This record gives sequence, structure tokens and C-alpha cells, in this order.
Amino acid sequence: MLLEFKVSRAIDLKIALEPLTNLARTATIINSSNEVTLLGTILDCHAIAILQISSTEVDHFLFHEGDVAGFDLVMLNRYLHFFSNGNLPVTLSVVEDDGGKLTAMMPNIGFTPYTSLSMGLIQPNPQHVNFLNRERIYDVTVRIRTAKFRAIIMDMARTRRSVDSTIVVTVQKTHVTFRITGVIRILRHCHECVIEGDTGDNPISLEFHVDHLVSIGKAISLSEMVWIYGSYSLLPMLRCRVPPSEISYYFV
Repeated sequence: MLLEFKVSRAIDLKIALEPLTNLARTATIINSSNEVTLLGTILDCHAIAILQISSTEVDHFLFHEGDVAGFDLVMLNRYLHFFSNGNLPVTLSVVEDDGGKLTAMMPNIGFTPYTSLSMGLIQPNPQHVNFLNRERIYDVTVRIRTAKFRAIIMDMARTRRSVDSTIVVTVQKTHVTFRITGVIRILRHCHECVIEGDTGDNPISLEFHVDHLVSIGKAISLSEMVWIYGSYSLLPMLRCRVPPSEISYYFV
């Protein structure tokens, strides 16, 4: 047994996975003693998403430290969406049997006691393992309500010029500016956002492709807040929480 965990309601697992399943087709799962970690390459390889579910958020948790496996995320999502009663518990396990497989099992209210999905594992992405272990230190963090973040991005996507594809987010001590040609939105610290960290006299400018932010905005619609992490030397990262999971989008 490489990994096994149980969630009390299948619908909670489906919702928790949506920020990743909306963007990635396959995922790498990496075991540790305190959480389940899924990684997926997204946005045409411009970002890597890391979704983590703490062991304290599930009813049952067994693991084999450090084991890595790849699987079809789309197939798992279809099972949770179409073939399950969302209010029943679901158990996911990754085993080495028959060359390795992932199994999702739920109680069944029909003739058979259980309904299950079993699929073969795929080769994990070696880039994911190295990426997870990399240390990153950011200079500032901006916290914004997801609804406001989505509204700004969607508005800029609608009004942009056809040749304009970049949103520049500039973080200063007192405010954050979202800018695309012809459109500027300013969020004031403590009124429309919360800025943590100190930019000093040198604002931090972060560049995003507008279509990438639109895709992420749609994927995180069930979250309440989004955090933007910025640095003078690192590419930006976005983070949000959809209980029981937390997901981070690292641009690469």
C-alpha cells in the first residue's frame, strides 16, 4: 500500500480537487506523513499547480513516505462527478498491485455493497518531484477577495485590445495596481486588499498573461480569498483555499 485516505463526503473531495481538475489532465501524487500532495502542469506548461490536503482533514490516512505516482486526473474527476452519491464517503488508495493502480471506492445503495473505479498508474512527471522540494522566499503578499480578483480579471479580459495580452500587477506600500492597456484598477491597502511585506521605495511588478489569470479565476471560483505572492527575483505565485485543500499556482 502506497497511500490510502478516506473523505467523509465524496462531494467535498470533488470540490477540493476542482482548482486542479479544471486545469490539469494528469497529476503526480507525492506521499508524506502529514498531507496528500498532487501536482499538475497547467496553462500550456507556463505554471505548476500544487494541491495539498492535510492528513487532519481526512477520516483515515495511511501512507508510505516519499512514494510518487502519476494518474489520470480527468478520469477520477468523472467518477466523482457522474458515478457517485456525493453525500457518501469515498476512499482513495494507491497500490502496487498489477503494475500499480489507483482505486476510488464508495458504499453503494444498490445491489452491490460498493461501487469503485480502478485505473492503472502512469509515469510521474520527474519535474514535479524536484519542483516540490525547491525553497522559495517571497517579498510581499497581497490578499484579495476572490470575487473582486475575478471581477478585475474578467473586466480586463473583456476590454483589452486584441494585441494586448499582459496584465501588470504593481505592489506598493499603500496600494496594488492592476494594469492592462486602457484599463487601470487600484486597490487600497486595508480597504480592498491586505498587503504584507515591505516594498520600500521600489515597487514590485508582476506580469501575467491575461488568459492564464482568466483560467485560474474560473478554477478558484469556490474559494473566498486569493493570495498573490511577489518577489524581486522570483516569478509570482497565486494561492487559495477550497476546504479541505489548499492550492498554489507557481508560474515557471
